[in-house]
Amino acid sequence: MAIAARTFESAGSDGPESRIAPLPRGARSMRRILVCLDRSTWSEACLPHAIAIARVFEGSVTLLYVMQPVQEHSGGRITDPLGWEVLRREASAYLDRLASEVKNTWGLSVDTRVEQGRPAERITAIAREIGADLTVIGSHGEGGMTAWNLGSTAQQVLAVSRGSVLVARATLPAPKVITPRHILVPLDGSLRTESVLPTVTRIAGAHGAEVLLVHVVTEPLPTAVLHAADLDLARELAVHLELRAKRYLEHLRDRMPPDARVRTLVTRHVDERQALLEISLQEQIDLAVLSAHGSVCNTSRPFGSMTYHLLAHSTVPLLVLQDLAEPELERAGEEGDEHSAPPLRASYPPGEG
Repeated sequence: MAIAARTFESAGSDGPESRIAPLPRGARSMRRILVCLDRSTWSEACLPHAIAIARVFEGSVTLLYVMQPVQEHSGGRITDPLGWEVLRREASAYLDRLASEVKNTWGLSVDTRVEQGRPAERITAIAREIGADLTVIGSHGEGGMTAWNLGSTAQQVLAVSRGSVLVARATLPAPKVITPRHILVPLDGSLRTESVLPTVTRIAGAHGAEVLLVHVVTEPLPTAVLHAADLDLARELAVHLELRAKRYLEHLRDRMPPDARVRTLVTRHVDERQALLEISLQEQIDLAVLSAHGSVCNTSRPFGSMTYHLLAHSTVPLLVLQDLAEPELERAGEEGDEHSAPPLRASYPPGEG
């Protein structure tokens, strides 16, 4: 369904309550970046994204290749030590070649890891071991493009990941350089979604990108419960929320650095998730940045329902910043408490500025 109503505000226009303190300068640290590769051209699509982030934050890069576990057969294990060693050396040479290219071209610090096991399990384990601030993975790998928007390994990593992730969409040929020009930031009015803004500002400033702040107001539809006079009231409320959202985004825009290129967009749509997918295409978005959770923070899951839906269905690269520290996620998983969210792991403390 097409977007029902849209309100644009260009950067620099002054609203009646727009003069408030600027956003804090401190962005989330992304000094250690883990890049997941499987020797396929598809997976290499994630490398230029990792380089772009590492250059912005002066970070180091770890290139990881996970060899499949030894096959099991009739209760026993089939081993071929010579064949396994050949594969290991080929994988090491592959990573060394890529590491050399990255070092020589961009001057970044790069190391490599060759591991064996189930890819998703080893990826998350290595991320914890090296203290990765960000895990970068391609939407598809050696299995190639499928009917699914995400390959099986990417799906499994997202199911168990506890940290920040960047999912790069696989393309052929893989680009050598990534320079985002249009960055989408979905906001729901919560501090959790706002917590990505300092990081977004830093990325956008480094690449000269335009930032698009978006809020979606749900458009009411007639149902067996909502009809006649009640539907009219619901639509009046939607119009009111649209005006409030416009003012809210203007305030956030005015808190960003004066040299930032920022636009705001408020839209009404019957499906918030579909609206964001449509906007990503219509606005030619190069990168979408969002928090792992929003106003409804289910701490038993590493990603909220909105975030996971975009990860699964978006056709543009997504950078998801985890707003909960791993101990809180682990405790939540053990206790099953979905009603009292831990403190925000924000890019800046709530209330600052």
